[in-house]
Parts: sequence; C-alpha cells; structure tokens
Amino acid sequence: MVDIEGLRDAFRKFREEFWEDVTDLNLKKGGVKLEEIKTKMTRSSYFKAVQDFARERGWEIENLDLKISAMREGKTVELNLVECEGEDALFIKPWSKVLEELKKLED
Repeated sequence: MVDIEGLRDAFRKFREEFWEDVTDLNLKKGGVKLEEIKTKMTRSSYFKAVQDFARERGWEIENLDLKISAMREGKTVELNLVECEGEDALFIKPWSKVLEELKKLED
C-alpha cells in the first residue's frame, strides 16, 4: 500500500531526476524537447505511485497529459504534479502543494 511517506520519497527522486531537464527547457537550452520530458514524467515511478495511492482509496484515475484526474462518487480531484506553461516551460509543483491535493483523496 502506498502511503504519504512513500510518495514523498518518490517526489524527491522525481525532482532529482528531472530538475536538470526542466531547468534546461525553461532556459531554452538546445537539445531538450518538451514532449519527450512530459512522456518520461508521466511514465515515472512518482506518477505511478500517485495513481496507485488514489486507486487504493477507491478513486478512478484518468491521465490528462501532466494532470491526474481522480473521480469518485461524483467528486473530482485534479492532481497537477507538474505545471506546463505554454510550449517552453515546466514547473515541478512543490511537495507542500502536492500534499494538500493528496489529502483530499484521503477524505
């Protein structure tokens, strides 16, 4: 079962893995492609752990690019783990903000 502490560890690993690509993309350094980064991010253990966390609590999951939509009993919670600004900027959402959204899934 996935718990908050496990998600925090997955977040730290995710941030460590992608910070350089995100920085290069945001500074418009060559060789970094937005779609490739987004694909890698959505396939990461962090995204999978968040999805598992929601499923274990009875939520149905829908992937919408970098957003995870969790639905249960007519209620929808949008989990924005990474913000995409146009075609050339990504921002990894801080853990404190992600934690606020995850707590909504535990209600």
